[in-house]
Amino acid sequence: MHLIIDGDIVAYRASASAYRKNPDGSKTDLAEGIARSRVDETMETLMQQLHARSHSVYLSGDKNFRHFLYPEYKANRTAPKPKWLEDCKEHLVTQWGGDVVNGYEADDAMCMEATERGAGNCIITSIDKDLRQIEGTHFDWVKQERVDISELDAAYNFYYHVLVGDAADNIKGCPKIGPVKATNALKAGSGPEDWFEIVRRLYNNDKAYLLNGQLIWLWRTEGDIWRFPFGDQDEEGE
Repeated sequence: MHLIIDGDIVAYRASASAYRKNPDGSKTDLAEGIARSRVDETMETLMQQLHARSHSVYLSGDKNFRHFLYPEYKANRTAPKPKWLEDCKEHLVTQWGGDVVNGYEADDAMCMEATERGAGNCIITSIDKDLRQIEGTHFDWVKQERVDISELDAAYNFYYHVLVGDAADNIKGCPKIGPVKATNALKAGSGPEDWFEIVRRLYNNDKAYLLNGQLIWLWRTEGDIWRFPFGDQDEEGE
């Protein structure tokens, strides 16, 4: 089996865990080599656990188009980055064949490869549920959770995500719509065309709906920025 691995998360978790907690509650960073060894440990465990014969690793680079669409994208992430984060990313590139993508995110690259390979021919390996808008087998190595997402599940997950937004990425979602309201609203539909119209009515603002859809949608092919799949955009929508 071929694994498509979220290198951003592998690098972040390895670097963020490379510290020692002191008696006074402060933290002391451990050596760079400790962080790199935790990258190797994660990668080796994934390959063995999932009986993988090959893998791809993607890392996000510069100039993510989402920042141009919405300058506040991820602007809420103000915490300092782990000391060895860039070293762990470099290690993934040099030792594990990691690919740094520029102009978009690692998640987009993962979905493009998964689409090209086709469901059943790879495992999308990440703890990020945003990726579950793509059909196929997904594995969360922290929760030890393996899930098969159907094409219909993937479409539902996308529209649900557009409704509730993503606090981690500073995407607000539809005003006054949380997880319960989103779930109840989408129950009225049975497929993508229904869900598209339900979400559109709840937003009552095509510009906001389109923007959030473009921020949340992960590319299936390069440059695959989301457009309204059913009906035309109302440029005057309020």
